[in-house]
Amino acid sequence: MLDKFERVPDASERKYLHCIQCKRQTIHNLEARCASRWSDPRMYAQGGEEYSIFRCGACDEVCYETASWNDDDTEYNGEDEPYCPRIYKQYPAPVSSHFNFNTESTPIPLNAILDEMLYALAGGKMRLAAIGLRLAIEFIVNDKKCEGKTLVQKINHLHEQALVDEDQKDLLHRIRKKGNEGAHEAKGMRVKEMVAGMAIIEGLLEKLYNGPARHEKAITNAKMYLREEGEPVAIHL
Repeated sequence: MLDKFERVPDASERKYLHCIQCKRQTIHNLEARCASRWSDPRMYAQGGEEYSIFRCGACDEVCYETASWNDDDTEYNGEDEPYCPRIYKQYPAPVSSHFNFNTESTPIPLNAILDEMLYALAGGKMRLAAIGLRLAIEFIVNDKKCEGKTLVQKINHLHEQALVDEDQKDLLHRIRKKGNEGAHEAKGMRVKEMVAGMAIIEGLLEKLYNGPARHEKAITNAKMYLREEGEPVAIHL
């Protein structure tokens, strides 16, 4: 339950945000902001959110941003002073100018992973983008019931099922290693590496999800319209 919700008067701010129209980071001007506060005496917790409308200084496109914080997430700075880090979310989610996936028939959880990865890439968060690319591979091999205890074994099993060729298998392992470096060594991938890796993932989406779905739809339509003479018409209720 909110304890307080009010408009912030005379709010003024200029910051770099990713413009969905310009498809790059531009300076945005704050147009309006509201703030909320909440507390939970039972959990001895409190926090708040800010809701802001920004306008792109290059094209006037408008976006919406939220900033939330919670004292359960308290951290300490270099002088050992406590502070609550803010978590920012932008709507519409930033779209990378480098790449977009065709997700017409892909699983919703996989789409969420790909969206977050593109969000990270658009914001220049290359370590998170690399981790997201690895997560996409892990979802796909699990979704296709690949055998093995490790991601290495599951990628190899994907190849054994002839779902990827030798080159694709090798490149999936390279993406896996880059994702591991992002998670464990805080190393990000370069933009060109990310785009190359995403092209491999796009190929998997086409072969394992989008292509088969289009094929099935084409067969269904063909059976409906290319009937033999005298064949009854199937009525779907």
